[in-house]
Amino acid sequence: MTVGMTAPVVKIASGAFNAESDVDLARDASPGQLKTAEGFLAADPENRILLGVVTQGYIEYSFGFLEDDIEQIPDDPQHAAQRDHLIARATGLYDRSLDYAIKMLNQDDKHFRDAFNKDVASTEAEAKKLDKDDAPALFFAGLALASSINLNRNDVARVVDLPKAIALIKRAYALDPKFYNGGAAMTLGTIYSAQGKAMGGDPEGAKKYFDEAIAVSGGKFLLTKVMYARFYSVVIQDRNLFEKTMKEIIDTPASVYPEFRLANELAHKRAKRYLAHVEDFF
Repeated sequence: MTVGMTAPVVKIASGAFNAESDVDLARDASPGQLKTAEGFLAADPENRILLGVVTQGYIEYSFGFLEDDIEQIPDDPQHAAQRDHLIARATGLYDRSLDYAIKMLNQDDKHFRDAFNKDVASTEAEAKKLDKDDAPALFFAGLALASSINLNRNDVARVVDLPKAIALIKRAYALDPKFYNGGAAMTLGTIYSAQGKAMGGDPEGAKKYFDEAIAVSGGKFLLTKVMYARFYSVVIQDRNLFEKTMKEIIDTPASVYPEFRLANELAHKRAKRYLAHVEDFF
């Protein structure tokens, strides 16, 4: 009963966390906040509010901070152990988030986990049975799975699950395309522009997804523009678009979207780094 009364407060607190302007403060506070929520969840394992908080929280922590660290480590033998350690940490947290998301989906469809553990067709068919209330869990499940695959592209056992991730994200997109600032469209745009047509990518389709995602927030959610420039402009090798978009991001105050100030601060950080290393992309 106590956890049930506390869970809504934990959710409100996590929302306030997204409005933080100090990136270092947010990074230091995030693990404690997540473990507190996870501790409450241990006392009430089926609490949907807490499941949602930790599912989203571990994804945001891994992408916002751990992946940011990984990108800054030189990709050479001298730093291989450091990179591998961080990749393993981020992968583990993405896997944890995926498990929590699947648990939420299984609450509404007791066959979902079994279907997910089978194949893409089974996953897709079971996902179609879910409704708009399940869009967040579907999206975060797909995002967690896709993110872990991206970090382990040499692991065939993981890469073969990419169609599953796409199926989950597409279902979330169909149910609620505006959720999480058009997060499903942004993620699909990233996936389809991560490689060129010759390798199975779809740059034209990616552009449409990115445009839609940017429009959801009126361009205020800067992280979408970062992903657009980092992946779409690179895959089509448009350096002018890359530089123009990154500069626009940097010139836009992070405070333009107070509810997602932290994401915008992180977007600024990445845009500056990518722009400084433009020669690596073109």
